[in-house]
Amino acid sequence: MVSGSCTDEVAFNVSAARLWKGAVCEPHILYPKLLPDFFSKAERIGEGVGAINVFYFAPASNMPLGSFNKNKIDVLDETTYTFQNTALEGGLIGVLLKSLVYESVFVASGADSCNAKIKVEYETLGDRDLSEEELKPIRDGSIGVLKAVEGYLLANPDVYA
Repeated sequence: MVSGSCTDEVAFNVSAARLWKGAVCEPHILYPKLLPDFFSKAERIGEGVGAINVFYFAPASNMPLGSFNKNKIDVLDETTYTFQNTALEGGLIGVLLKSLVYESVFVASGADSCNAKIKVEYETLGDRDLSEEELKPIRDGSIGVLKAVEGYLLANPDVYA
């Protein structure tokens, strides 16, 4: 097993508070609505730290039929806009990865803008690290859903205002 990580920082043209509310507080509602070709449905089981998010992938997502991703919320800090979850099953767990932890922190950069600092830590099943090609869908996926939320919030300025 090999431990690895990757980090990205991405600028958004919406406030940290609005991005937090859409991407962290209500992803189970927004993701299937905004990305129906990727997510067929989603649900949240429980509330706050310890809650479980389950995302079911649509056929067009190029994920195996019936694929899903089940994550447990580990950190949910609205004062610092810090979110962390651990993948429990589905997705790449059991295929390429033994573990996967995702963290995002939204930092205000202006009245209506923020930067998202995204960190992914993982442990592989095998004795080799993930290639850039294997990391690309993980990185692009997390940024892509945040960009979809941003687009929705820009088009709907009263949502989460």
